[in-house]
Amino acid sequence: MTIKFVNLGCKVNLHETEQLRKACYEAGFSLVEENEKADLVVINSCTVTHMSDRKSRQQISRAKRDGSKVVVMGCYVDIHEEIDADLLIPNEEKDEALAKILELVAHETWNQTGYTYDKTRAFLKVQDGCNQFCSYCIIPYARGRAKSYPYEQIKQEVVELLEHGFKEIVLTGINLSSFGKEWDESLGHLLTALKEVIGETRLRLGSLEPHVITEDFLRRTQEIPGFCPQFHLSLQSGSETVLKRMNRHYTPGEYKEKVDLIREVYPHAAITTDVIVGFPEETEEEFRETLAFVEEIAFSHMHIFSYSPRQGTPAARRIDLHPEVKKRRNRELHDLAAKLKEEYLDGFVGKEVEVLFEQDSRGLTREYIQVFSEEEKPENTIETLVVKERKKEELRV
Repeated sequence: MTIKFVNLGCKVNLHETEQLRKACYEAGFSLVEENEKADLVVINSCTVTHMSDRKSRQQISRAKRDGSKVVVMGCYVDIHEEIDADLLIPNEEKDEALAKILELVAHETWNQTGYTYDKTRAFLKVQDGCNQFCSYCIIPYARGRAKSYPYEQIKQEVVELLEHGFKEIVLTGINLSSFGKEWDESLGHLLTALKEVIGETRLRLGSLEPHVITEDFLRRTQEIPGFCPQFHLSLQSGSETVLKRMNRHYTPGEYKEKVDLIREVYPHAAITTDVIVGFPEETEEEFRETLAFVEEIAFSHMHIFSYSPRQGTPAARRIDLHPEVKKRRNRELHDLAAKLKEEYLDGFVGKEVEVLFEQDSRGLTREYIQVFSEEEKPENTIETLVVKERKKEELRV
């Protein structure tokens, strides 16, 4: 039986999809690419925004039109009741996904065909759930309370990934910064635990909350030879009053203190972030505060979202802004973000960068900057090269 996987949403979903893909292959399924038709389609869904909901529905409809059996798992399942699918797997049952899929197709027969990983980076989920309850976010209701995976399990998975030949491992979680809180430990303790198994392999972190950045945490990152100095530090707004309405537990000033700590240790670190524009009742003055703060921090890259209400969250009860206001603010912030990114990239011209090449002689630096080599470079190789120029949002070596 042929099977294909459609992944939507965050890096945690991506990790879960890859794990289930591997398990299904080992169970005898024949894997096909996402653009091909398959007997069975597994959709790992997302519901973080209205657009995410729309993409989830589109993928379900497409699979049904193709005549496939459809399995939908993930956050969309937890939030929405009526879903046209052959099997629904909520987040709390994802560990049983393979067994449920096998039960679904128990009366079918299939033949095993070969499948190999062709990626250079592996995403490893080390934590799930979230206790933050930001006023705009549905994810804590969909994913449940925060929980960390055991050290030994994580270390064993790292060893297996290294055996597969991956040159970079990305640690992910729904709220990665809360890792270890159940044991009065921290994400920094996990980094120290991984030091003995990861060796020189690159290690990158997923999205972080500002509170995790401390002198002790940064010292532990420095002890990892392959640590990648890219810090995706969630901001959401540069206005203190908006942050309070969002139930974010820091001020812009406290956020800047964390960025300053990072740059003391990693002067050329990439500081990337997420920002929501048009949050309910956001005034023009509050938006201007965000613009000024973003420029002060000088982010190297930004993910910008226009606010969309999620039913069941506190923010959805507030007065939403007109779509045209959101669109204008989104465009203005995008323009600023593009300027800041170009300025950051220009700082690498004439300097050496370490590049992990992926496909078509393109790769990523430790700072997560896209690089293109005019000379052909083998996939899954690392080289240190001098940057000749910036071309739009890409460095040329």
